[in-house]
Amino acid sequence: MKFRPAALLLLLSATPAFAGEVRGICDVRFQGTSTLHDFPGKGVCSPFNAPMVHDAAGRAILPSVEVEVPVAEMRTENDSRDGKMREMFQADRFPRIHASVRGVDVVRLREEMGKDPEGKAPLDLLLRIRDVERRVRATAGNLKETGERVTFALEFPVSLKEFGLKPPSVLGIIRVGDKVSVKATFHLTVSRSP
Repeated sequence: MKFRPAALLLLLSATPAFAGEVRGICDVRFQGTSTLHDFPGKGVCSPFNAPMVHDAAGRAILPSVEVEVPVAEMRTENDSRDGKMREMFQADRFPRIHASVRGVDVVRLREEMGKDPEGKAPLDLLLRIRDVERRVRATAGNLKETGERVTFALEFPVSLKEFGLKPPSVLGIIRVGDKVSVKATFHLTVSRSP
């Protein structure tokens, strides 16, 4: 569940009169730990749209980007562990993990990525798991663009305890660790309107 609109910067900053919409999807990968072994997981976000506008100074702005990941579609390659994960998230009551970012200044983000030797830039997002919302610092990178198509990755850590989640365990002996590493790859299409 990563989204870093920084990838749009190169594409959008070249057209000062730009206004339009960003359409996107993302693949989510996460890495968990346990007392027995580490394990990978994956999911997908629901397709999303976000408006692209210009502020009074003419800078490209993404006023709001909202992304949701259906918990039922998250997998760890182990059916029993997947069931415990859904229980932990209370998927029957809270079927989606929600992430949002507001007021992204596309030009500023592009400049930050250009200055960083690894081509990365920070982005704060609001992450809601169940009924708990926290601000999370993410890092965007791996920017690639071809015409109106843009891809990039967004990485961030998640502490289960900070979201009021009790990590699953088996017989009280095998426990899932608190920290989960998340990486989402976003595939965006930019549609322009005059």
